[in-house]
Amino acid sequence: MSFIRYKKFGNIEYAYEITAYWDREQKKSRQDTKYLGIVVDKEAKIFKKKEKKQFEEEKLILDFGDTYILNEFMKKTKIRDTLFKVFGDRTEYLLALIYYRLCYPSAMMYAKTWYQGSYARFISKDIDLSSQRISDFLKAIGEEHLQREYFKNHISLLAKTNEGIIIDATSMPNQIHFPFNTWGYNDGGIDKQIRLLFVIDKKSSLPLYFRYLPGNIVDVSSLTTTIEELKKHDINSSFALVDAGFYSEDNIKELYLEEIDFLTRLPSKRKLYKDLIKEAMPDIETFKNAVKYGDRILFVKQKKVNLFGNEGYAHIVLDPERKGRETKKLLINAIENKEYDEENVELELLKSGAMILVSSFDIDKKEVVPLYYMRQMVEKLIGFAKDDLDLIPLRVHREETLRGYLLLIFITLTVFALMNKEIDNDYTVEEALLTMRNLKCKVYDKELIVQELAKQQKEVVEKLNIIVPKKMGI
Repeated sequence: MSFIRYKKFGNIEYAYEITAYWDREQKKSRQDTKYLGIVVDKEAKIFKKKEKKQFEEEKLILDFGDTYILNEFMKKTKIRDTLFKVFGDRTEYLLALIYYRLCYPSAMMYAKTWYQGSYARFISKDIDLSSQRISDFLKAIGEEHLQREYFKNHISLLAKTNEGIIIDATSMPNQIHFPFNTWGYNDGGIDKQIRLLFVIDKKSSLPLYFRYLPGNIVDVSSLTTTIEELKKHDINSSFALVDAGFYSEDNIKELYLEEIDFLTRLPSKRKLYKDLIKEAMPDIETFKNAVKYGDRILFVKQKKVNLFGNEGYAHIVLDPERKGRETKKLLINAIENKEYDEENVELELLKSGAMILVSSFDIDKKEVVPLYYMRQMVEKLIGFAKDDLDLIPLRVHREETLRGYLLLIFITLTVFALMNKEIDNDYTVEEALLTMRNLKCKVYDKELIVQELAKQQKEVVEKLNIIVPKKMGI
């Protein structure tokens, strides 16, 4: 089956013949794309293939594919439209920084060098990506009224349901001198830091919102404030999936008072945790407690508990595979050490492979673990930001610049999450962009000539349903 698809690049419209066929080797539907030429008369289907003049000299070769598919993908998902609506003339500069953070996640000081060798210079023309200009730009988009307008449009575009949110907080060590930067615990140490609160839509797994807080705040007031702010954008969620750092008497009482249903992990140092472990673990491994989670078998035992004067539910979960690994390591260390507390070792044996979740509402034992592990989506996004986008340690020096930088990271994460959903499990986003970076274009006086697509590059653009032109006017 064949049909013609039209695509406009610059001021010129091009035609492509799309032929669908069944790939017997891959056992899935594929498409062949044939370039027909520049559209002369669409109704009459008259196209003209423009011949390159022999005397036209090649000027340079640029990285093309990675930036091109990001630009087309952001058009398709309406993210570009949202950015232009909010940021106006500043949008092209913002796009260049987003593409840099995704295509070449390194320090901002290298953005100018990247830009000079990338097709991005034809998307965002004649911009200065020196460190000082980037700092000025981040300060400009850090204005509070711009951020409010952005989130209003962002949430309107991406929030499809009110089925719940996932909230996670991460510490960000930095050297910024302003009141929000306070001393706090981080990975076993103490650093000057701020805390970043991420909000993810439970249904779509897409980032909805973020806030930054002083580094020593880990209380439910930040949670309730965040939920109240989301209500201003018509996100009326009554369920929050939060990390164990929010578990405290004041926080739990406040959640009940505000009528916010929650699910969180019970910290292992709590007396309730130890009591539940001693009571539940000796007979948890029975058929009636077995549940299937992916290709693993877990044991889940549930009971009603008192959560600081409120009726709650405890979900004791045992992973037998993890239990085996942890038990072996514990006993080897205890036997080799010879000086050990037998009572403590017995308790640690009971805890091996276990975690306890607590909630304000009853949850089916088959659903509790999948629901809790939805937090991994947030952790993956935050991990991507920290590891690949160089989120920490922060090197900005003003609060306005910090707000702009965090907004840049948030928008970048949104594009990452959307593309990750689109390409599914065939490629990672990083792999797709690296594959496409190898697609080059040659620059002439009036046009770009795109080089031939390799097999993997064809698979990526096919997955994203993006047409790559043979040539483009400039």
